[in-house]
Amino acid sequence: MSKTYLLTGGTGFLGSLFSIELIKKGDKVIFLGRAKDDKSFEQRIKEKLQSIEPNISLNNLEIVEINLHKENLEISNGYTDRFSGKIDAIWHLAANLSFKEKDKEKIFNTNIDGLKNILNLARKIEAPIFYISTAYVHGQRPGIIFEDELIKPKHFNNYYEESKFEGEKLIRKWNEDKNNKFIIFRPSILIDPKVRILSFFGYYAIVRYLYKLRKKLNQKELKVFVPYPYSKKCLLNLMPVDIAIKWMLDISYNPKSFCKTFHITNPKPFPMKDISKQTFDAFNIKIPLVKMSGWFIRLCFSALYYLSFLLRPIRGLAKGFYYYRYYMTEYNVYDMKNTKEIIGDNLANQFNFPDNYIENVAREFIKKLNENQ
Repeated sequence: MSKTYLLTGGTGFLGSLFSIELIKKGDKVIFLGRAKDDKSFEQRIKEKLQSIEPNISLNNLEIVEINLHKENLEISNGYTDRFSGKIDAIWHLAANLSFKEKDKEKIFNTNIDGLKNILNLARKIEAPIFYISTAYVHGQRPGIIFEDELIKPKHFNNYYEESKFEGEKLIRKWNEDKNNKFIIFRPSILIDPKVRILSFFGYYAIVRYLYKLRKKLNQKELKVFVPYPYSKKCLLNLMPVDIAIKWMLDISYNPKSFCKTFHITNPKPFPMKDISKQTFDAFNIKIPLVKMSGWFIRLCFSALYYLSFLLRPIRGLAKGFYYYRYYMTEYNVYDMKNTKEIIGDNLANQFNFPDNYIENVAREFIKKLNENQ
């Protein structure tokens, strides 16, 4: 039976790919969002979806313009009355993904205040909230991270992590009214091997910085004699977005999932050495790799960041290494008990990729960047 959902973040990386799957399944998606850059929200949604899936049917499309930062979202009472008791869930995917310290206010305005306003709407129309958090709400807390726990670390790596931690706290408090239902999804670093839409966050941020540097240097092959450090113990949890979407949908359909948290993470994460080598290979960069301890690598990335203020050509790449230095040097194990109860114990069987998988992902991203020049 088809369902009716409200969905925020429909023009984003995950939101656009996710909403296309809902539409293909015959569900009705009512997009909530705003106009931007002199384009109406309806125009933005249609252009985004058709750029990914040109033949997607938009006949059943419904658009509601909102202001996420206003307490009532600037939704008329007429819409609220019409939605009441008739929405299967609100998929809240809208978020500010920035890691930059200067964006702190914007991050919290969107990820905390915006969430509060969506929760108020969910309460009014009596709809569950399906919330996209992040696997990295643990910040710099070491060890195994369990789905059912939410423990504040001594340090977060960025305000995005902190905002998602506070978001989960808000939802748990909101759930104290037993009529309110939720599901929290914690995806790790999402990648799309098909690169149907450009994303400039996570793994793709580093690839984009490398792309810009290679463009400046304009050489077919680049030989670098300064070694690149990698942490032997570090694994990077890259999660294919198609698998993530399938898991989230399967989890959302199961009534046992309500009021639980689910790690949408790769049970077979990639070693940093392999990721580093394959990413450089995608750019035809020949560079020696050297194993070092995590603390020393973070020190190197920090030094490179401050040095980049004097060396403009490497500034973008240095910023990328600086922002993502923790993820490139440390690793947490993610408990997946809740996820396995719904999806099944054989999750690892879905992650048997070829040896050059990361290189192909990077090459497809480079190809997409070239097409968009």
